[in-house]
Amino acid sequence: MTAQTPKNFDPSLPHCQWWLAITSPQISYNRGDYDYDLPALKRDLDDPVEWGKNFIDWWGIDTRREWHEMIHRLAMAEVHGDVWAGEFGRRACMSANEWQQRVDSVPNPVAKAEMRYLDAAYRHVGSAGFKGWDFCRGSFLTRAGYGAGKVTQEEFVFLLNYFSRQIQKHFSSWEQYTQSFIFGRNYWEYMNDQDEDSDNIRYLLNNGFYIGFSSFYQCLEEDTDCPIPALDWNVELPDIPQPESLRAILSDDEGEAQS
Repeated sequence: MTAQTPKNFDPSLPHCQWWLAITSPQISYNRGDYDYDLPALKRDLDDPVEWGKNFIDWWGIDTRREWHEMIHRLAMAEVHGDVWAGEFGRRACMSANEWQQRVDSVPNPVAKAEMRYLDAAYRHVGSAGFKGWDFCRGSFLTRAGYGAGKVTQEEFVFLLNYFSRQIQKHFSSWEQYTQSFIFGRNYWEYMNDQDEDSDNIRYLLNNGFYIGFSSFYQCLEEDTDCPIPALDWNVELPDIPQPESLRAILSDDEGEAQS
């Protein structure tokens, strides 16, 4: 079974193509499971409810409210996108020499290496840091939630447009956005690995952790189905009001969580 095309979504329109393209980095290394051009990601979704249950283990979300709370946090870049936010801001206010002097003054070798990694990320993506990692995953959860019945058609359109506007606000190109995703995912892998940081830091600084930088770029560049290369970065995005259903489900006075 394939989920219906959402209302107000026309795949021939550039802004709708943009809405789907922002999930490309997340899809690129899971091509056996997901499709770039399907709003709900999966072509053969036999049991949407059962598929949605996978996210209990993957993300710790089950009810509709939990899905939207997580999507909201990702939209605010509050899951992992804000890691080192203050340091990225500090780096933006310092010259390369000033930052190097600051790195040299840190005695802890792990902290020193992490600051070198931050500098490498800053040189590619600027002060936006790891926000692309959260924004991309937020678009992924929006589309997956639509397929699983946790996100309505109206919410789908609003949320993907919102993520797209955030991405255009914080980044200047598709390349910069995908680099932010890759740097963020790499650091997330490093943070969540069980081995000692002192052992892992060499992987962090040498082509990435687990799935390396070069592997990510190769996946994106060699996949002829990836929509990013064909899309103008400066596509004009519409102004879509927030659905009342989102206001209700995220409000502080919301009652019992919806399923």
